[in-house]
Amino acid sequence: MDLRSSLGIGRIRGIDIRVHWSWLLILAFLTWSLATGLFREANPHWTPVQAWLAAVTSSLLFFASILLHELAHSFVALRAGIPVPSITLFVFGGVSAMGAEMTSAGDEFRVAIAGPLTSWLLAAVFAGLWLVLGEQSFGIAFGYLALVNFALGAFNLLPGFPLDGGRVFRSIVWQRTGDLTRATKAAANGGTVIAITMIVFGVVSTFAFGVDSGLWYVLVGLFLNGATRASYEQTLVERAISHVRVQDVTRTSPPEPVPASTTLQRLVDGYVLATGKRAYYVATAEGRVAGRITVTDIAAVPRDQWT
Repeated sequence: MDLRSSLGIGRIRGIDIRVHWSWLLILAFLTWSLATGLFREANPHWTPVQAWLAAVTSSLLFFASILLHELAHSFVALRAGIPVPSITLFVFGGVSAMGAEMTSAGDEFRVAIAGPLTSWLLAAVFAGLWLVLGEQSFGIAFGYLALVNFALGAFNLLPGFPLDGGRVFRSIVWQRTGDLTRATKAAANGGTVIAITMIVFGVVSTFAFGVDSGLWYVLVGLFLNGATRASYEQTLVERAISHVRVQDVTRTSPPEPVPASTTLQRLVDGYVLATGKRAYYVATAEGRVAGRITVTDIAAVPRDQWT
């Protein structure tokens, strides 16, 4: 899922808070589910307006809880010197974009564990409000929020990459072996096992109890499997280029420009075929760079016009 197509809604301590379009889908579904299900059953005397207002408020509090979960990760990362450009809320929850890899197993552990602990703290606060207000009125919403925050913390502690529990597991293996790549592979294997288990469970539940029971598990499992593979590959790439400097892959001298008066036929025969390069700078008679031409640009012109 491409999280770049998201809308910025604010900044907290220099961190862009963004909302992906898929978040609107789950927000609408969750609100509808609460308004027509849980709240109507718990408070049958409520009017539809009351039920929908309570559902909207509960849904926004739920996503505020997810944002606090991600902010906990981000604030601990910032204290460790790791930049955090943004946090994005999307259909499967939220994700903090870390600007660099963790430099130590200890930092990895502290950043990873901060999120689940925050979710459990929120669960305790909402549970307290539920005990005070009881099952009736808005108390049922606090009970629901306590349950989902506890479940959010527990799910994220599953020992599979890139879940928080997978990062905790990776930090432990990293601390014991001193090898981040080996630790990442172990955590990624755990993430794959968890993803496959969720997919299988979802398929079985779908056939046994209906689509509503198993489809969500299948979708989360597929997402987790893709995220596991992508996170592992990203770590390998970052490790491979961690000691490569920009000057190591930069040309020491600028390419020879092509005169703007050159025909396309001459460009192909004298430059493209001779050098094999796919892009060339174009210079005017005064020596000023006018632009760049690529093989794709040339191919867009009919060949009988190249001369």
